Amino acid sequence: MKIVVISECKAREMIVINKILQFQPRTVVVQPTFGKKKKKRSVEMLIKRLLTKFRYQRLKRKIAEKGIEHPDILNRVPFDAQKLNAPEGVEFLKRLSPDLLITCRAPLLSNEITQIAKIATINIHYGIAPEYRGNDTLFWALYHKDYQHIGGTIHHISQGVDTGNILARAYPALAADDDETSVDIKTSTLLGEALYSYLQKLSQARQPILGVIQHSKGTNYRAKDRTVQKSLTMLFRNMIGKATIPLQNQKVETHFDEESISIFA
Repeated sequence: MKIVVISECKAREMIVINKILQFQPRTVVVQPTFGKKKKKRSVEMLIKRLLTKFRYQRLKRKIAEKGIEHPDILNRVPFDAQKLNAPEGVEFLKRLSPDLLITCRAPLLSNEITQIAKIATINIHYGIAPEYRGNDTLFWALYHKDYQHIGGTIHHISQGVDTGNILARAYPALAADDDETSVDIKTSTLLGEALYSYLQKLSQARQPILGVIQHSKGTNYRAKDRTVQKSLTMLFRNMIGKATIPLQNQKVETHFDEESISIFA
């Protein structure tokens, strides 16, 4: 089975990509690249960038401390993000001729691209859909103290944002001292394991696994919704111990068969 992944390959997403490479080492990873935009930035935007940089550096450090290794990607192809949905991007992906196309932190794809894969086009979403769609959805579940909806989703890609049929939902184990960073890592690990199981099932079936329909829309969060004030509020909660999270066991729900399967650990 020929697999193509589109991902920015950040530290969090590499945990998932690692599982894909374990299944198929010759997976082609298309990595969108972004040019630097020259524009005036407000003080709030500069602070937001610093907070984001701090968060990613901490995430990388915690992943390294856990001994999670990132393998070399044999077939990594940098590609201009602005050209991905353009004719040259479409033709490039058609030449790759994937059986399965997987996105994991990637730009929104045109409908034409989502139809290229022979079997399916799926997305790895860091949030529980449909309740939490869009950007920073693990953050928003933590911010709203909605601990029952902390986790990630594997779903088919449709024309909406994170609205396609659901293949799996992964809910990480939660501890009192968890924060956004630890939840990111736990969710990535569970999503990787669920995706590996899906790949095994798909390779045997050799036809699309339909999953289950999302019956509600939930909330679609935009990147700009996460303001500096809200990010600082979460940091302050953690510092003074007001972000204590109730204990929760991990759970993975898969929809790879006709009936839903729930796996507890």
